[in-house]
Amino acid sequence: MQREVAWTGWDHQGCERLELTIAHDGITAESRVEGCHDGQGYQLSYQLVLDPAWRMRQLSARLDDGRSCQLSSDGQGRWWCQKQGPLTALSGCIDIDIAVTPFTNTLPIRRLGLEPGESTALSVVLLSVPSLDIGLMRQRYTRLSSHGWRYEGLGSGFTATLEVDDQGLVLDYPDTFRRQRRADPAF
Repeated sequence: MQREVAWTGWDHQGCERLELTIAHDGITAESRVEGCHDGQGYQLSYQLVLDPAWRMRQLSARLDDGRSCQLSSDGQGRWWCQKQGPLTALSGCIDIDIAVTPFTNTLPIRRLGLEPGESTALSVVLLSVPSLDIGLMRQRYTRLSSHGWRYEGLGSGFTATLEVDDQGLVLDYPDTFRRQRRADPAF
C-alpha cells in the first residue's frame, strides 16, 4: 500500500510532503520538509525504514546544505551512527522523533497499541533540525479516544492533544502542524 500525506505549519509557514509505503516486510517513509528555525530557512529530506511492528531500523536525513545523518537500530534498543559508531547513550530507545515532522508521532502510536485511558512513558531518540544533533528525550503518550492522543514532552513540560486518522497519522497537532485535507487512498 502507498499513501501520500502533506502537512503545513499551523502558521502556514513550512510544509511537509510524505510518501508512505507499507509492505508485508516493513514500512518506508520518504519525506521532504521545508521550514524556518531562528530566521533561517532549511530543507530536509529524510527516509525512515521501519519493520512491520513500526520499530525504527534506519534513518537517512539530509539538509540541502549537504549536512547529513544516518542512524541504524536493531529495533530492540541498540543504535549506531554511520559517523560515530555505537550510540550507547541511546540504549533502550525504540522510537525516533524528528523534531520538524508530525509523522514520527505515528511510530509509538502504532507500535504501543494502547487502549483509551492507557498511558506509556518512553525514551526516544531525538533528531533536532536544522542542527542534526542526536539526543535522548522522555515522552508520554496517552490514548484519549479512538482518534485522540495526548503527547507530553516530559523534560520540557510541552503537552499537545493530537487528532489522528484511522492509521495513526496526525491530522492536527495544535499550534504546530495541520494536515492538508484531501482524498487519500486508505491502507
